[in-house]
Formats: sequence, C-alpha cells, structure tokens
Amino acid sequence: MNKKIKILYLITGFKTGGAEIILYNLVKSLDKRKFEPIVVSIIPIAEIGQKIQDLGIKILSLNARFKYNPFIFFRLISILKKEKPQILHAHLFHAIFLGRIAGRICNVRIIISSIHSKYIGGFLRNRLLQITDSLDDVVTIVSQRAAETIIKSKIVSVNKLLVIHNGIDLNKFILQSKKIKDKIKKELNLKEDTKILISVGRLCKAKGYPYLIEAIKILKKNLDIKLLVLGEGEDKSKLEMQIRDFNLEKNIFLLDRKENVSDYLNTSDIFILASLWEGLPIALLEAMACGLPVVATNVGGISEIIKDGVCGFLVESKNPMMLAEKIGYLLNLNIESRRKMGVEGRKIIENKFSLEKMVNNYENLYQEFLNKAIK
Repeated sequence: MNKKIKILYLITGFKTGGAEIILYNLVKSLDKRKFEPIVVSIIPIAEIGQKIQDLGIKILSLNARFKYNPFIFFRLISILKKEKPQILHAHLFHAIFLGRIAGRICNVRIIISSIHSKYIGGFLRNRLLQITDSLDDVVTIVSQRAAETIIKSKIVSVNKLLVIHNGIDLNKFILQSKKIKDKIKKELNLKEDTKILISVGRLCKAKGYPYLIEAIKILKKNLDIKLLVLGEGEDKSKLEMQIRDFNLEKNIFLLDRKENVSDYLNTSDIFILASLWEGLPIALLEAMACGLPVVATNVGGISEIIKDGVCGFLVESKNPMMLAEKIGYLLNLNIESRRKMGVEGRKIIENKFSLEKMVNNYENLYQEFLNKAIK
C-alpha cells in the first residue's frame, strides 16, 4: 500500500477570517486515503484551530505572542525535521515568508504559498515576498483580479502564479424552513413584513462599514429597513458611535459573530458587502449559496463572482449613494424577481465555487508537483 502524502499547512493564526476558514475546509475535506494533513499555527491556536483539532487532525502552535519573535523560526525548523512532510503549504504573509526559508533549509520537496488578497500589507511585506519568491515552487491566489495586481507589483513570478478560487460547502448554505426565519425574527423583535438586509464580515477598515451605515441613513427616509451585521473586530466602538450619531439604533444591529450564519442569511432579503478591498470573500459566496440577491463593491475578485444585473449589482467602493440606490432598487422589486436573482446566484456558486471543486484543484496541484519532483 502506498504511503500517504504528508502535507504540513502553515498559517499565521486561526482567528475567524476567510483564509482560516478556507484552510479549515481544505484539511477537513482532503482525501485522507491519499493525504495526511498536519497544521501549524504561528500564534496560539484560536477558534478555528480548535475546530481542526476536533476533527482529529494534528495541529501544533509555534506559540508566538508576537509575529516577529525570532525563536519561532527555530521551532518551525524543529517541527519540519521531525514531521518530514513532502509538501509545505503556507497561507498568509508571515507563514509564507517563514515557510519559504525554513522549508528550503529542511529540504522540503514541494513548497506552496497561498495569497488570499491583492493587498499584502505594504512595501516592506511586498519586498520580502519578492526577495524570497525563488524559494517556493508555486503560488496560488484566490482571484484573477488579485493575480493581475500581484504580477504588476512583481511580487511573484508570472510563470508560477496559479488562480484557485475559494469554495464553500454548499450543503451548509441552503434555503431553510419558514420556522427558522420566524425564530430569528422573533429573537430580534422584527415584524413579519420588515425588509431585512445583512452583511457578514470582520468589523475592520477593509469591510467599508461606515459607507454602508451612510447608505442606510439615506434609505431610512423612505423605507422601513433593518440591517443585520454579523462579525467582530476592532472597529466596533467606532461603528456604534456612528450608528448613534445617525440615529440608526433601531435600524442597524451589530450582532457579533454567529455560528449559525446560514439562519441569518436565510432570514434576510438582500446581502450587502461594502468592502474597500477583498480577495475572494467567503461571506459573499455563502450569501449567494443561500439564494440572496447581492449588492457588493467592485473590488478584488468580487466581479469574478457577481454577474452585474443578473444575481445582484456591483457598485463603486466608498460610494454610499450608489450603495443606497442599488439596495433601494432591489427592495422595490417584487419577491419573485428577487428570488430569480437569488437562484441565478446559487447556480454561479454551484458551478464555480463549490468546496469540492476547490479541494480537487488543490489535490491535483499537490499530485502534479510531486510527480514533477520525482522525475
């Protein structure tokens, strides 16, 4: 019987972000008859790391209390020498930079880097990735738009960059019963006929929430609407202050992070994403999988997901007036028209952004490069 291919996945940390969720879904869904995943987090294991542990997958931490601790390099070297993986697959900047150098020192056969956004984090990070570009075998990125930016910036060699779209588990995001919708509405004390908007994502600058709040202020003049925001983050107090300043306490609800995201998506009428920059947002894929029409800013790989005017609308970033206009347009459509747009969105996710498709793409990549290395 052939020995399993051991893959060591290295990531900066396991807080609730898109890259972390993608890695969780990837290691969960890998063909365990062929692959043996091991996961290493640079910083202490958090929520998603615990979920990986609960799957019975080996997970270790370098226990860095800050990301630039030099001792973590030697801890990683020790782990690589002990585990002897055939493949090292690194996600996010710190893990990529560290993994490239440590992987070559330890003679790991194949080194793969995964970039999850066109925005790496500034000049220094870009330069460090340029300097170490020759140390890995292939770099994956989540969207064509992000790939174009990375190539233009000369962060990665053109001939080694490969687009692999994010994918989601479609079985978790399906149309649900009216009973669940009624339950959520009762929890939030919402009327049966209230128009409900939803946005999901970390409360941080990248997600553009101040512009969405301004759009709700515009819409409130003529419509009875409620916006549910699911997520945690450093900007929560600023957003709460803006909501108070605009007298929108009865219109906007910051509900923190929720495990049952699909319940809230299915209770809503429209999904909104006001991001300033993105890779390929998981929250948008999940909303479309639930059959919601969407309004999202045309940043990152979002235009590779949304067919403008078919399943929703693309708008400029930092433009609350345009956001309000497209949200208002959708709210004024009849239920059947919105439903048709949602159905089109679900089809897009099924065809291009399923978890099965993403996992197959990575498994084929692993096998392809191992075969090359053996020849």
